[in-house]
Amino acid sequence: MNETEKKLRKKRRYIKQATDVNRKHADMMKTESIARHKRSRIQVRSEVMENRQIDYNSHMKWLEN
Repeated sequence: MNETEKKLRKKRRYIKQATDVNRKHADMMKTESIARHKRSRIQVRSEVMENRQIDYNSHMKWLEN
């Protein structure tokens, strides 16, 4: 019985560690996704503002924010 308890404890420890790693990875992916989205918005604004032939500010109020 003692051997089976040790194996069960090892298995539970492994599952707990794997769960923690998966949770950290999911948090990291979410954080990276948010940062990527923010960089994308900045890039769009800069590209639109560089085009000086058309005045986008009067049509796109979100550019001023």
